[in-house]
Amino acid sequence: MKQKIMTIVIIMVLLWIVLFPRGEKVETVDLEAKPLSIISVEIIGAVEFPGIYHFFEEVTVGDALAYAGNTLIDADMSLIMTSELITRNRQIFIPSMNQEIEAPKILVNVNKASFKELITIPGMTETRAASLIIYREAHGDFKHIDELINVKYIGIATLEKIRPYIKL
Repeated sequence: MKQKIMTIVIIMVLLWIVLFPRGEKVETVDLEAKPLSIISVEIIGAVEFPGIYHFFEEVTVGDALAYAGNTLIDADMSLIMTSELITRNRQIFIPSMNQEIEAPKILVNVNKASFKELITIPGMTETRAASLIIYREAHGDFKHIDELINVKYIGIATLEKIRPYIKL
């Protein structure tokens, strides 16, 4: 009698497995549109068509210069790296050999600058800019540029890199 019950139970388990198999996992694909990031590059100096150019993906300095109609004959390209990849908004100044004009340097006030203004500083990443704003809101305005060393993600090397571009 016990053998019949055991046999029936085993047969029922096997039938259950055959008739009701486990369902397959369905993988879904996210087709949601991702926002486009626009990289604005201002090209000034010895180029045919100076101005602001907008790109939807990373571009090299050489490709950006091609959009500006390339450089003029008297352009001094000795300090320009055309293979450098542009990944964020920036300004490119192409000096002329005939002029002794220094690239315009716009100082950013770290006590009043918005997030967008802070990330235009060479060497300032989005993470550093966000940390600077958080620190500024928590502790008030900076009294000296050296206080930036207290901001998370800004070390001595970063501070020295961004120092020429900032003011209080």
